[in-house]
Amino acid sequence: MMKNPIVTVLLLSAWLGASENIYPGLLGTVVNLAKNDTLNVREAPDYHAKKTAALPLDAYVGVDHCKKRGKSTWCNIFHVAQRDYEGFGSDVKRGWVNARYLAFSDRGYVIIDNKPNCDYVLRCKVQQCEVVDDYTTDEKSGDITSLKTRWVNRKRLRASNYFDAMPDDPDASGYCTIHAKINIFLQTQKEKKTDSALEKKVRDVVSALNRLKDGSTNAFAAYVHPLKGVTMTWYTHFGYNRHFSRTEIEKAQKNQNNALYWGTRESNGEAVRMSLLDYMRMLSRPLLDMTKIEKLQDLKGFQCDKTQTCKGYEVRWMVDPKVSNDWLGLVIIFEKYRGKWYVVGLLRDRWTV
Repeated sequence: MMKNPIVTVLLLSAWLGASENIYPGLLGTVVNLAKNDTLNVREAPDYHAKKTAALPLDAYVGVDHCKKRGKSTWCNIFHVAQRDYEGFGSDVKRGWVNARYLAFSDRGYVIIDNKPNCDYVLRCKVQQCEVVDDYTTDEKSGDITSLKTRWVNRKRLRASNYFDAMPDDPDASGYCTIHAKINIFLQTQKEKKTDSALEKKVRDVVSALNRLKDGSTNAFAAYVHPLKGVTMTWYTHFGYNRHFSRTEIEKAQKNQNNALYWGTRESNGEAVRMSLLDYMRMLSRPLLDMTKIEKLQDLKGFQCDKTQTCKGYEVRWMVDPKVSNDWLGLVIIFEKYRGKWYVVGLLRDRWTV
């Protein structure tokens, strides 16, 4: 029996269009390959389709859209300026690769409605992307101080880079450069949010320490790094340190009669001996009496793991208003672990001038 070619074409078209388009990212970087392996680009979203190109690890491509094919997801990709690979350059057609070999990104230059204008995308939600429309800068530094954005339909955008996104204008030359200032601005904003959240956590830690006067250490222990514990010192800089696990903090009340050696007093060289609980009780005063929270530029000698990010803050209280510059200080060092900030360092700072 002879097959009807029209029916065959219709069935094939139905199969190809059976799944809706997916938009996981504007740009993709090739991942999950062995160092000397390559990712095959095919002319259709199928392992049996003709191979048209090969992409190495870390290859950078534009992503038009993706589709589900059985248990796999395939993405339609295209060449990005200055990124030529085997069989995949500026003069080749789009191709398909398996999505499991791509790391996606929604931040970068785009061309809107085929008109390059150094447009820069910050993020995308479903089929809408947030594009920088305008910005203001500081007159002295030239740094961006605010961004004006708009949302554009994803289908109107084509991922690009700082070469192709440059306007086709006689007065325009070179390549787009605004991405550097935008990313600095975004990082600064992120830091401000982090600082704001950490300042609140500083207050919570101070409050938990102040409650040690009433007994339980569990409230403070919850802020201590679950794996690394916390380093404490008697001196005004980390140096001679004592280290305690979260469990030891929780048991500090039970061990309050166990006097520990903390070093010597700088004034007369006398040995400092006290329990962990007594030490922690000295660190804090009521929140209402706090005079300042200061973000530290250095960590007062604390040795942060090079693979991690640490931030330090110092809280100050005026001890005796009648005495000029009679202060009590508490240095708190935080380290990020699994998306949360935990206390890894405590330092008592006390001085009178």
